[in-house]
Amino acid sequence: MAAILKPDLAKEYIDWLRGRVVSITRGETQILSTPFLDPFNDGIKIHVESRNGEIVLHDNGDTLDNLSALGVKIEESERRKALIQRATAGCAVTFNGSRLETIATPASLPQRAHFLITAILRLNDLWMSTTGHRWADFFEVVAEFLEQKQVLFTPNVSIPGRTVDHNIDLVIPLPKRRERLVKLIGDPKPQTAKVISFTWMELQESRPEAERVVVLNDVYAPDPLEEESEQEFKRISEQTISILSGYSNAVYKWSQRGQPEFSGLWQPN
Repeated sequence: MAAILKPDLAKEYIDWLRGRVVSITRGETQILSTPFLDPFNDGIKIHVESRNGEIVLHDNGDTLDNLSALGVKIEESERRKALIQRATAGCAVTFNGSRLETIATPASLPQRAHFLITAILRLNDLWMSTTGHRWADFFEVVAEFLEQKQVLFTPNVSIPGRTVDHNIDLVIPLPKRRERLVKLIGDPKPQTAKVISFTWMELQESRPEAERVVVLNDVYAPDPLEEESEQEFKRISEQTISILSGYSNAVYKWSQRGQPEFSGLWQPN
């Protein structure tokens, strides 16, 4: 019987990305329009400029402007500022005024562009919409849940992959010096699933013994820690689940946290 060939996700992802990135030049600035979408379903744009002999990549302030339009006023909350700093930790991305930016050399340009896109997606995904249009940090909710279960974990770990470094939301230690890498998705969509699957594929080589797990938020609730009977659920597309399942050892939905199977997130196999 002929062997079933597993698709080369890395090649497919790069081909998909290459075919959808559009470059526009405006004066001294080059703008890369990417296939990744912001909260308003517009393509995320990366601005590339030269400054004092360095290459500067930035978002032109679009990320914070979009969050502000959604009612998330970053400048009015020290807690939200701290959440943003934590979300961008390990991405080599900083704030310059209202802009997210990173500094690159010609050799590191692809890596830093990946870092900036990752940071933008993480910030867009950071707050999950709830009834009453209030916002909560999905990372904080999951971390609090694990702490209540007395689960040991390390947050925001940067791990080198085959071509770029990847930020992992949580690393849970396992027996025999093994580990479980966890990515959290507050607003699951196919584009985010593709980025995470690319991360898992890359880390199969640098962390072959590590388990790769995803936790999806499928809940709308006034308080994300409410009982299930008080929750409202949102549908996650089959495409998103299918993309994630290809390179993940397990995919968990937050609505299932009260079920025994959910303990597989932190329990050894």
